[in-house]
Amino acid sequence: METAQSSALALYVGLNLLLTLALAINVVRHRFKGEAADQVALEKAVRAHGNNTEYVPIILIGLGLIAMTGASAQTISILGGTLFVVRMCHAYGIQQAKTPNPFGLVGNIGTWLIMICIAITLIMTALA
Repeated sequence: METAQSSALALYVGLNLLLTLALAINVVRHRFKGEAADQVALEKAVRAHGNNTEYVPIILIGLGLIAMTGASAQTISILGGTLFVVRMCHAYGIQQAKTPNPFGLVGNIGTWLIMICIAITLIMTALA
């Protein structure tokens, strides 16, 4: 893997790790509020964190495999940057009072589209 590819991959893995950490801290923050805490807000924070941990690791593994098979740093940046943005949208949207909302929808559909792009790329690379 070239240096530019490694750097791009490292950037998006790092950003998504920080997003997951921020979502985890948000859950803890809601839990420390105690019995009087808003249980709905806690549930939404847990859902935002849990949903992120369901999708992001496997997508990052796929992104790493794409990088290992020779994808350009630009391709990695497009997929990784889009992943980070749509996951932030989803995390924000899922915690809003009115769900579903446009942010959550963009985050969800965007995540699925990135998964499809990575899956198809990996399958085509394997069959080539």
